[in-house]
Amino acid sequence: MTTVAFTICMALFLMFNIFSNIEATSRLPNEKLVVVKNNHTNYLTIRCFSFDDSFPLNHLKSNQEFSFKVNIRRVFPTATMFNCSTNMGTFVAFRSDYQCVTDQEPCQWMFDENFTYLYSSKDKEWVLHEYNPNYESLKRGGVMKGYYVN
Repeated sequence: MTTVAFTICMALFLMFNIFSNIEATSRLPNEKLVVVKNNHTNYLTIRCFSFDDSFPLNHLKSNQEFSFKVNIRRVFPTATMFNCSTNMGTFVAFRSDYQCVTDQEPCQWMFDENFTYLYSSKDKEWVLHEYNPNYESLKRGGVMKGYYVN
């Protein structure tokens, strides 16, 4: 009897997850533009990557921008995530739960000597986000060796 009850509970749980995922997915766009701006006086070496995609290494001068489009997965959109490695450290540039994903505007990042900031169109301000200067990823990224020209 407990096996039947367990099986029924698991089936209900899976159906709930499938329907809630479909509802959540319908609010997300198919793709999203992510813009990263170098907001300090040194060069910023940056490379963004996910499990599915990788963008080439870029060297940004002060006030230059780098942008890329993210294709959001229709099944399990929470699995769509992009990390950016820089010569200063790393940050998560895209997650499906960021407020900017459902906005009309791109997800805009600003990177300076000490922090990363994500623009909140709801609050009309730059919001401090986690920046990890000691991050090392496997084969797909890691902290980049960049150069400074100041």
